[in-house]
Amino acid sequence: MQWVYFLSLVVVIGCLLLVDYRYRLAFFHDWRRTSVTLAVGVIIFSIWDIIGIKLGIFFSGQSPYMSGIYLLPEYPLEELFFLFLLCFCTLLIARKVNS
Repeated sequence: MQWVYFLSLVVVIGCLLLVDYRYRLAFFHDWRRTSVTLAVGVIIFSIWDIIGIKLGIFFSGQSPYMSGIYLLPEYPLEELFFLFLLCFCTLLIARKVNS
């Protein structure tokens, strides 16, 4: 059961890449601008998470579905992929709505 959450995130990101490929919304439209946009979003949300962890607001909890790999205390590997997924999904929606 370990790694189920991580693998689910990777599958969903892969599906979003297929949507992106089909409609040329982000990476398949302008990969440089998309990469910068997503990097900025993930960095901002990561800083937000780290501040929340330091203040005792956020914690990872325990789950048999998570990898057990922590990049920082209370900051699991899956969080980074979730933040990427969140930003990528938002970018795709915004690009489609505004096209």
